[in-house]
Amino acid sequence: MQAVIVRSKRIRSLLGGGLAFAGILCTGFPAVADEDSLPPVSAPKFPSLHRPLDRASDFAPAGVLLDHTHERGDWTFVYRYERTLNDQLKAGEKTLTTAEYAASYPGYASMPLSQLEEIHSFGVMYAPHERFTLAMVLPFVENRLEQSVGGVFERHRSSGIGDTLFIVLLPFMQKGTQKTQFNVALSLPTGSIRVADGQGNRLPYLMQHGSGSWDVNWGLTYTGKYQWLAWGAQVESQYRIGSNDLDYELGAVYQASSWLAAEAGKWVSVTARLGWIKTENIKGADAALNPGTSPLNDPRRQAGTRVEMGPGVNLLVPVLGGQRLSFEALFSLYQSVDGPQLAPDVKFNASWQWIF
Repeated sequence: MQAVIVRSKRIRSLLGGGLAFAGILCTGFPAVADEDSLPPVSAPKFPSLHRPLDRASDFAPAGVLLDHTHERGDWTFVYRYERTLNDQLKAGEKTLTTAEYAASYPGYASMPLSQLEEIHSFGVMYAPHERFTLAMVLPFVENRLEQSVGGVFERHRSSGIGDTLFIVLLPFMQKGTQKTQFNVALSLPTGSIRVADGQGNRLPYLMQHGSGSWDVNWGLTYTGKYQWLAWGAQVESQYRIGSNDLDYELGAVYQASSWLAAEAGKWVSVTARLGWIKTENIKGADAALNPGTSPLNDPRRQAGTRVEMGPGVNLLVPVLGGQRLSFEALFSLYQSVDGPQLAPDVKFNASWQWIF
């Protein structure tokens, strides 16, 4: 067992030198002492969480990212899966049938049927200091679009790397079990905005993998806990610094969430979350997309507001320093869009974290 612990420490030491944005690590080495003066060696212990997040209720639901900072020296590897099936054709708050769409919007050559988006995000977090935690997230995006063009069914797929996030988490105003933190992130335009179909025709905005612009994200998070019950709230927004090289700028995004987590045991908690998200319309336009052929190509039909709520579960597994599994389903309570536009009815989130 001691060999396992030593090997774990060596791995952490090597990782500390390999993270480019972690900066210079401040470590110290104890002075050499006589053998007689050395303290007695204690019995080996199993790996455990370095920070006090040692209960499942200390974590937010799966759909909430960056809900806590780390203590100095903590590492976390993260995988997150998001699945959104946009299969409701809506205009305003009304869900349209195919007949209503054809009658109300006869000018469009195509009718959207559904769009599936799956995002696999891979991240790493490290705290070189108690005052801040650093993180990097790289998403991989998979999209599928189904539509009817002149009565002919079409299906298009696309996949690729999304926009990369570099994040700084700053804790402040901590009192007992109540904590607040500020997150700021820079989004790099690593995702493609020129995704095309097999004939070389540009696919609609929602099938692209990134914004094409440098974006700034910020968020404010509050968490609290009392005995077996935990709670939290988070507000976030995303701003585009400027237009991309195709002369358009995706709309700003504003989000807010609040949640409760109740312990069903030390390693299990059930959660409930209420979320709100607002997306603005696109500024400018991609010249390769004709807005007259499909509402998905129209930059003025991309905005919307959604209120959602759903249950989740968190599982904490005390293996190799601590691993967390979490799952969540969010159901739509209210939606209003600048349609016609595809909108989701339910979304699924799942995440895995390895903390050591």
